[in-house]
Amino acid sequence: MQQRLYITSLITLLVGLVTALMLFLFVSNSLKIERRDTFHQQANNYFQSVEASLQSNRELLISLKNFIISSNNLTRDSFEKFSSALLEEHENIQALQWIPKVGHDRRQDFELQASNQGFSNYQIVQGQRGAISVSAFRPQYYPVYYLYPMRGNEWAIGYNLGSKTATLNALQSARDTGKTVMTAGVKFSQQQASVWIYYPVYSGKSEPTAKAERRRKLLGFATVVLRVADIVGQGKEFLAIASNLQIIDLADQQLLYGEENPVAVHTDPHYQSTISFAQRNWLLTLQPRKSMTHSNLIPAITAIGAMIISILAGLQFYQLNRAHYKISLEVPRQTRALKLSEQRFALAVQGSSVGIWDWRDISQSQLYWSPQFYSLLGYRDCEIASSIEQFSDMLHPDDRSRSEALLALHFNQNTRYQIEYRIRHKSGQYLWFLGSGQACWDEQGKAQRMVGSIQEIQQRKKAEIEIQTYAAELQRSNQDLEQFAYVASHDLKAPLRGIGNLALWIEENIQEHLDDETDSYMQLLKGRIARLEDMLAGLLQYSRASTSGSQVELIDLNLMVESIVDLLAASEQGFSVDYDLPRIDVQQALLSQVLHNLIGNAIKHHHLSAGAIQISHSTKLNEHIFSVCDNGPGIDPAMSEKVFQMFKTLKPRDEVEGTGMGLAVVKKLIERNGGRVWLETTTEHPGCCIKFSLPIAVAAVA
Repeated sequence: MQQRLYITSLITLLVGLVTALMLFLFVSNSLKIERRDTFHQQANNYFQSVEASLQSNRELLISLKNFIISSNNLTRDSFEKFSSALLEEHENIQALQWIPKVGHDRRQDFELQASNQGFSNYQIVQGQRGAISVSAFRPQYYPVYYLYPMRGNEWAIGYNLGSKTATLNALQSARDTGKTVMTAGVKFSQQQASVWIYYPVYSGKSEPTAKAERRRKLLGFATVVLRVADIVGQGKEFLAIASNLQIIDLADQQLLYGEENPVAVHTDPHYQSTISFAQRNWLLTLQPRKSMTHSNLIPAITAIGAMIISILAGLQFYQLNRAHYKISLEVPRQTRALKLSEQRFALAVQGSSVGIWDWRDISQSQLYWSPQFYSLLGYRDCEIASSIEQFSDMLHPDDRSRSEALLALHFNQNTRYQIEYRIRHKSGQYLWFLGSGQACWDEQGKAQRMVGSIQEIQQRKKAEIEIQTYAAELQRSNQDLEQFAYVASHDLKAPLRGIGNLALWIEENIQEHLDDETDSYMQLLKGRIARLEDMLAGLLQYSRASTSGSQVELIDLNLMVESIVDLLAASEQGFSVDYDLPRIDVQQALLSQVLHNLIGNAIKHHHLSAGAIQISHSTKLNEHIFSVCDNGPGIDPAMSEKVFQMFKTLKPRDEVEGTGMGLAVVKKLIERNGGRVWLETTTEHPGCCIKFSLPIAVAAVA
């Protein structure tokens, strides 16, 4: 056994040494490839910035050309103002120019015109900077007329760009093709190389297409002057990677930028790219700085580190093998003890009515459910997947958030986890269970595992819910009866009894003097009192019915409203009531009281001695919709909520008779039966319109 331990450690050491050598070679090659790729990427970014800088000049030329064409009277000031605005975002441009085409026959007039515009002693000239002379005879001249900025470029005023072969060829090419054309590199004296980019400007509204027409209609050229060094400077943030940059015009192999000696393109890494712009092709070549050269320091450090790790790994393997040998002697004994413990636990679970669950790894969704757990939910063992998602799906939707919140508190604050929730049985029914559990945490306080149980409490919970329901229903009924008794005794019973007694006394006192008309009035008065007593009895009956189930019957709404209108003596008071209602199944006492209150309010609170009331009915989805509308003064929308409160009146009681209970009673009756009541105001209907609804299910079930 000891020999095997040494052999394993030695093999580990040898493998580590070979790995160190391979790492050295791999890291060395990887660094070389990485440096090369990094250099190529940065060089490519730089070339793209140079090309983008050139391309932006094309858009600038188009703007300058359009300005020249659209200017009816182009002046030096207008040209400088427009050019100044264009150059605010183009720092690499040396100058903007307007180069008109001037025939020899117009030369003197042109020079005189230029002198009158502020160019003193303006002449068309040629030559090098510092040796400028009057231009010799040519059939066509292309002098610099307008120029911006003037500072530093004064010498170029009047310079005939057709006097140099490079610029003349570019001018003629631009004239004949109608496209932007860039010149070869041009040096004036000791200056750095510059290039001109010409864009032809033609007369007329449309661009000529034929070469002869282009030559005839040519007015001149919108021109951009660029120093090659300024173009290179546009990408200066990338130049830190290069020690040598060279730009060559491929048309004539002209060196535009860089050292005279050619770049050694065979060295690695290097990067070349060709930029095509305005009929010219430039070859750009970059080489990295010496700091980019390959170094073996990092690969060597990597190899040494790998060797050290190999030695340490060999020692570690030796220690692990020794520990493994000791563990191999202990495992059989612990295995036997574990099996005995598992058998005891399994027997205890099977003999109980409790379902056990085990969330072995809280970072995973997999759970263990005991056979009894499955049985409590109506499933066979392992019939459905045991996961946290499955359990959450089986929870009643109203209990999920509560269970998750309690579980989070248990994990984070080590609170007790015990909850009553509903779980979906295999039959589809939700049953009540008592759930509990306990988690275990690591040293950092993070929950690692949780074990718990569920126990069915359906019968107990059902009894609790029934008791709570009965108690709530009883309390509400008692409140209804108590409030109704107060209203009836306070506002209805006592005044009604007094009126009845008064009517009897009057009848007794004038019995001998009664004529037929007075007697009919007395009988009518007693009839109204009797009807009011009947209505009060109906209210009491409805109150009792609301506590023990009210009776629903088929009612002719027209007859009901007719009775209410007659009871309120609406026609005698000058009010017309319009209605055409159906026969529906409804609680008669409820609807009669609501309509009585609303029609009575419409009459009582009308601002005129006569008015019109309209009652309508409709159905919407599962609701009956009723409306009682009048042409009275209406109700301020700001009072739409207050009018339904108890003892609230819109006017003082000495102005309008009323207790302020009518709409409050309506609201209470409707809402207690699952309906809604609201005030609706529209410009088409200036009066008051109160609507209420009753569920068809409530109205149609006895």
